[in-house]
Amino acid sequence: MSKEEKLVYFRWKDGSQSKENLEVYEEAPDDEDKVLLSIRVGEEQISFKSENFFDALKQLRQHLEERHIQIKCNGAALNVYPSPMALSMGAGRLAYRLTFGRQAKTSDLVDIFECDNDLTFVSIDEQLNFYKSWLKSLG
Repeated sequence: MSKEEKLVYFRWKDGSQSKENLEVYEEAPDDEDKVLLSIRVGEEQISFKSENFFDALKQLRQHLEERHIQIKCNGAALNVYPSPMALSMGAGRLAYRLTFGRQAKTSDLVDIFECDNDLTFVSIDEQLNFYKSWLKSLG
């Protein structure tokens, strides 16, 4: 059970920003078949387990969105989304940076926990809608 710490940014509902330490476990301490994300939000330590990192990140984002908090990391960007194959390889840690009308390539893969500041960070629904539009743009 190895733990990695990734620095992520929160944009709070009042517009302020903070740096937060996200704990990333490739094997959850109580279930080696699942990944685990853990982070402190205010006074609360929250954790999410899933089959892959992207789904665990979506659970975290849902929790934050309900509190009007935006996480800023590649996995929360408008045009970043994993393929089904990317989800099955590497526990869903990598996703594609998508461009309308162009098939994603290996060179488009990004770590969902890194933060490329030139990206637009959005809600889960906005990201999913972009992904569906991108799929349609491929013809």
